[in-house]
Amino acid sequence: MPPSPDKSAHEQHDERRHVKVGPISGFPELLPAHQRALDALIEKIRTTYERCGFTPIETPAVERADVLTAKGGVQRQIYGLTRPAVDRADADAPEIALRFDLTVPTARFVVQHEAQLQFPLRRYQHQRVWRGERAQRGRFREFAQFDIDIIGRGGLDDLHDAEVIAVMAQALAAIGLADARIHVSHRRVLTALTEAAGLDGADGMLATIDRAGRAGVEAVLADLARQEVPEPLVTSVGRLLACTTLEEVRGVLEDAGASADGVDALQRIVESAVVLGTPRERMVLDFSIARGLDYYTGLVVETFVPGHERWGSICSGGRYDNLASHFGSRTFPGVGVSIGVTRLFDLLVKARRVEIGAATPAVVLVCTPERDRYLTSYLDLARRLRAAGHDTELFLQRRPLRDQLTTAARKGIPLVVIAGERELAEEAVGLKDMRDGVQRLVPIDELPERVAELLDPASVEVAA
Repeated sequence: MPPSPDKSAHEQHDERRHVKVGPISGFPELLPAHQRALDALIEKIRTTYERCGFTPIETPAVERADVLTAKGGVQRQIYGLTRPAVDRADADAPEIALRFDLTVPTARFVVQHEAQLQFPLRRYQHQRVWRGERAQRGRFREFAQFDIDIIGRGGLDDLHDAEVIAVMAQALAAIGLADARIHVSHRRVLTALTEAAGLDGADGMLATIDRAGRAGVEAVLADLARQEVPEPLVTSVGRLLACTTLEEVRGVLEDAGASADGVDALQRIVESAVVLGTPRERMVLDFSIARGLDYYTGLVVETFVPGHERWGSICSGGRYDNLASHFGSRTFPGVGVSIGVTRLFDLLVKARRVEIGAATPAVVLVCTPERDRYLTSYLDLARRLRAAGHDTELFLQRRPLRDQLTTAARKGIPLVVIAGERELAEEAVGLKDMRDGVQRLVPIDELPERVAELLDPASVEVAA
């Protein structure tokens, strides 16, 4: 809101000076060193996805509200948007909202651009989403996700489910989480039990079972009994939640007279994921992973960091066969997983499992101790280094050399170029290594090469 014209300039300035700038709960922001560490983590994930043949897409932050609510999900947590007055005057303008995940917009994207896409579509996407839930440890209202999905047209072999698990495991290993545990379940195993018991719908029971990881198995079984779920089915669910092998699952299904299609599918997925390089011991059977978002129909996956399970899942996903059905008559089954990048990075920082390095990408700082006399020379030195591919910062403030060196140290810049009358008269510069304090006299024409040598870890090892 603009300042009142009735107030003096001094009063208006005083009001602006007292605007609160504290953080808004649930909306994180990062300092430069942390942002660079996050960017490095994201790049490792991206490299893994592309190595496995996934291609990027991008969708808008804003979707029609009816698109976001078309297939279950988190309607009460969706942030609606108020349109500008010029749009509100249009009675036919649709309601719009911020997306709460990337999967639903991707389903809309696929239907809208079907003619321009090749199927199966192998897509990755790294963007922000928004959910109006209570901010707490590991949970944010604004956060980034990094998804992969494989989407078919008309059908999609469940071997793709195995591939998604394997790619996710590789991505997590690339960022130092080779010990992450991938908990797997399959909706058809649970629905087979309910069908064998003669129940028409399983959504309410699945929602209750999904609480087992937090409330405990006994509490969930008691809750099912209060819901008047038949006692034999409650017993079967209790046995299923205790299963640690697929053979045990088969026994539960056989005793209940239920179809084994779901466990057969899960066995194919697990065995194929192993062949694709996922260690079997990293995959954990966990049928308490029952519900997730409403659109999952088969495989369901959640991933945890050992020792930090209470932090929650850092990566989740599964199979969805009917998600796009609300946007058209064609069938686009898919399978995908989403790494909660913001939550994951927050955990890695607090657990000290990520290195927070320099606050700048610059590896060289060109100092300007005699700026008034040799500014052109300093500018030329920065140009030479940048042209050679070295990330270079140029110090342009009028500060003593001591302060310039302090700046390099605080930013973590390893090399500093220092040149005054004596050095420039010899067409040379002083090249100081801030890591060991050694300063060398280097000809200007050789400067880019000498910088490369000092930045090469192999040359440092030889020198040592």
